[in-house]
Amino acid sequence: MASDITVRLQGVEELKRILAQVPDRLRRKGLLKALRVSARLVRDEARRTAPVRQKPKPNGRPGTVKRAISIRTSKFARRAGDVGVFVNVRPLRGARQKRLGAAGANNPNDPYYWRFHEFGTRKLTARPFLRPAGSKLPQVAETFIVAATAEINRLNLGNP
Repeated sequence: MASDITVRLQGVEELKRILAQVPDRLRRKGLLKALRVSARLVRDEARRTAPVRQKPKPNGRPGTVKRAISIRTSKFARRAGDVGVFVNVRPLRGARQKRLGAAGANNPNDPYYWRFHEFGTRKLTARPFLRPAGSKLPQVAETFIVAATAEINRLNLGNP
């Protein structure tokens, strides 16, 4: 099941040169914004292909998984001093759990079952929706380079 994705990026050297001239704090702010803009392509594709229940059930509403797909900042990258984001299904935890009720199979707001669709089970064939969204990688890279360059230039010039 190994599949290779080859991406050829142009303009990376120019982006590196521009980034070297910008202070760290501004660079991180600009890069985070550019990463979020480019990750929207993956998020939107994952939402488009996410499974949706056709009929509401007592323990599940149609579109729960689709609504829970989000872009989140990577705390691991932040701890390492870098900037990173990822697209994933947001679990029902913290404030959302307090507001929407206890997590688990009996809560219609909990998208816990997204893993069953993505990876499959013994009885359910895998119908991935997050992994195929990664096929947008070339467009994501192009969008990131354009957005990052524009954001860094904006921050460099001090324009809001």
